[in-house]
Amino acid sequence: MRLISRLVCCVFLLLPVAATAAADDLARRLAASDGWVQWQVPLAPDAGDSCCYEGRGGASGRRGCDLDGRRWSVDDAAATQPGAARELAVYAHVKAGQVDAVRALSASCPVSSTSAITQLDGVDPAASVAWLAARVRRGDGRKGDEGIAAIAFHAAPAAMSVLREFAAVGAPRDRREAALFWLGQTRGADGVEAVERVAHEDADAKIRNHAVFVLSQAQKYDAYPRVLAIAASDRSGEVRSQALFWLAQMKDDRAAADIVAALHRETDAQAREQAVFALTQLPDGQGDKALIDLIRGDYPREVKQKALFWLGQSGSDTALAFLDETLR
Repeated sequence: MRLISRLVCCVFLLLPVAATAAADDLARRLAASDGWVQWQVPLAPDAGDSCCYEGRGGASGRRGCDLDGRRWSVDDAAATQPGAARELAVYAHVKAGQVDAVRALSASCPVSSTSAITQLDGVDPAASVAWLAARVRRGDGRKGDEGIAAIAFHAAPAAMSVLREFAAVGAPRDRREAALFWLGQTRGADGVEAVERVAHEDADAKIRNHAVFVLSQAQKYDAYPRVLAIAASDRSGEVRSQALFWLAQMKDDRAAADIVAALHRETDAQAREQAVFALTQLPDGQGDKALIDLIRGDYPREVKQKALFWLGQSGSDTALAFLDETLR
């Protein structure tokens, strides 16, 4: 049994070495290429259909991506279709032996380029992650964001480990923020839980703020109570303020009552002010009703003043009718 344990231990120790060697081989293959090079690996199961989209009549339609475009962006606006191919296409642009751009898209996403795209076969997913991670660590690309996004879309377990590393204390803040965002967007429940731990435990209030935003975007994982808990308990008034703002953005029927409850318990003046503003972000006229209730209720004068100010900015029929009645 002891021999088996040692063998298993040795296997796990050799895995990162093998991935690094394979990543070095991938780097050599890329350096020998020119123009756009593409390889495919399994796509993370919780990632959406990554492509370029445009809005039409309130709906997002996939239009395909121009790899050569100067203004280039990608979204996963479309839900994954049952039975659809779950492959990720990674594109690297090589010039004079150096990679100067990376894109990561669903393999089914149509792409265009003025030059031919070279296909690399047999790329190991762990090697792909390791090569991208090394690129991010060197600071290549747009602050590493493109590389971190590409890593996040990989199904390989190594992707989760690298994202945790990039989100950890000690990494540059912009790298941490990008890693947290993609953890929440692509890594399912495990990713959301990792972001939640940072939101509760990190010493950097700006990082906690960002983690709250990421949580607010993960609504299919019941994110509302997670954000509410931070709004009630974070040690920073600024973080509590931002959590209240994102509660209002989450289109949850509980938000109005929970934000008003925060006004009752909140001792920080900035957080109270932000709570009043957060009410203005509620959908379907809920904000105006909540502001009117504040003005009529038993609240501090500064709360009523802010509520009156934001009600005046509304311009809705409800707000104007209340102001007319009040000013008679």
